Amino acid sequence: GFVFARAAPARALRRCGGKLPRAAARLSGGAAAPAAAATTRVVDDIVSAALDRRSYRWVELDSGLRALLISDANSDKAAAALEVKTGHFDDPADVAGLAHFTEHMMFLGTESFPDERSFKDFIGRHGGSSNAFTGMESTGYHFGVNANALPEALGRFASFFAEPLLREDSARREMQAVHSEFQRNLQSDQRRIFQLLKSTCDPAHPFSKFSTGSLETLGGAAAAARGAPHELVRSFFETHYEPRRMTLCVLGQQPLDELEELVGKSFAGLARLVRSPLTAGAEALSAGPALEGAPAG
Repeated sequence: GFVFARAAPARALRRCGGKLPRAAARLSGGAAAPAAAATTRVVDDIVSAALDRRSYRWVELDSGLRALLISDANSDKAAAALEVKTGHFDDPADVAGLAHFTEHMMFLGTESFPDERSFKDFIGRHGGSSNAFTGMESTGYHFGVNANALPEALGRFASFFAEPLLREDSARREMQAVHSEFQRNLQSDQRRIFQLLKSTCDPAHPFSKFSTGSLETLGGAAAAARGAPHELVRSFFETHYEPRRMTLCVLGQQPLDELEELVGKSFAGLARLVRSPLTAGAEALSAGPALEGAPAG
């Protein structure tokens, strides 16, 4: 399920074209709930295998978030995955591992769910699991859960990207977790070979960057000269986590119309992250002394 969810959005985008008008935003239930995001483009004729009984729909929200929806009435599990078009190629030259550190920090509380373990505890109580990865040019987050828990799980998941807290005390602790991951990787032959390739490539190419991060790269003198760790994470998030750089895939038992409404309600908060032009934040930071990462686009 997870492998398909991560790969499917890109395949769907290659296959799908055209624009179809959609209705204006629906209002979510409850007086205090925000209005759902409007869907600006929809494609229903997704190419799939002849024996595939699932239903598919590709949508784009007014914030720019693109989503592949998969309806499977017979599935006892639901899942979602979101990828952001940014990875360790965008790390500042002297804060190696910042993209990976940011990925870790996204799980540690949001405005709506401030407890650091809120998401993982909810997923665990409902028969699921979650994880994330940082690649060279993309960062991915995913979860699976019992089918009936999808609506609440997706709302909690969406809050990662709309309202992460990225707190100072969380950053201090999570740097230790990143450093532990780095130390564990030292024993991996696969990681050693990967680092050998990096160390022998063109040093001017972003592939040469150290991707995991450590206490030295994230909290050493060079990084400290730029700001506190949580401030660097906040800058990276505000620069690169923009809805038009995000692609989502959701699988659930609900019919496609219900999944579309659920995504619109859950991810309505992304609208406040939209910048124009898209690269304004990245250009401003790379031009000055704050961040010098390669552009994600």
